[in-house]
Amino acid sequence: MRVLGFILLLSIALGGCAYRRHTTPLHPVPNVRVTSKDRPGGMYSLRLIGAESLHTPKSGLAWDDDGTGPDPFVRLYVDDRLVWESPVVQDSDRPQWDVAVPRNVEVGSSAMFRLELWDRDTAVSADPIGRIERRGLPTSAAPGAIARLQLDSKAVLVLRVGEPVAHKGVGLSVELRSEGLKVLSVETHSPAGRAGIRPGELIVGIGTERVAHMNDDDAASELSLASDRGHKLMVADSDGKNEREVNLDKGFTWLTM
Repeated sequence: MRVLGFILLLSIALGGCAYRRHTTPLHPVPNVRVTSKDRPGGMYSLRLIGAESLHTPKSGLAWDDDGTGPDPFVRLYVDDRLVWESPVVQDSDRPQWDVAVPRNVEVGSSAMFRLELWDRDTAVSADPIGRIERRGLPTSAAPGAIARLQLDSKAVLVLRVGEPVAHKGVGLSVELRSEGLKVLSVETHSPAGRAGIRPGELIVGIGTERVAHMNDDDAASELSLASDRGHKLMVADSDGKNEREVNLDKGFTWLTM
């Protein structure tokens, strides 16, 4: 009992009670329902299919000390930011991944797009096999097509490029507090993001109701449905002051890496 009491006192001293968190749900939208005007420009879904023509390293030595083949994986960069890293395929000079990048990828016409093919050496080291870098998405990587991209090493990466995947949902993650819903994160391409809601702000009203008069479950539910129902939000700064009225559109949420 003394130990439990000490832990309780310590938790209160270090920050008080913990608040429940809620992420507004997102529901995928079939592509057939998404018109071209609703799709953001320069946004794509990508699937890494495989690689070919992984020749012996320039050193002439075997890929690995035990004489086995390479353990390839791929890194995707946009404007020098590592966006995604694929799983490793063991001992293969013709690896097949057939794996989708988990979110849409934004590649504007002026963005630097880079793919790097690596050979995993140890858990903390890897050797480069080849790369391709250009401004904007390669012209051969048209949506709906399978693109064969030749790297500077003559190895080839095979990708499938698709239209971006759309979701329906508000696009918010919040902390449920008695005085309001503290915004933890906002999806940029979402009703919440387009309305200018920012992390750290407090949602103090949903429709005609004040969050302070709602229980946690009702507040979370009403927030999740606010866009579809056309309910306005009252948003305050982190101190609960300077309230403003926010209108959420009924557009899509586009998740990006």
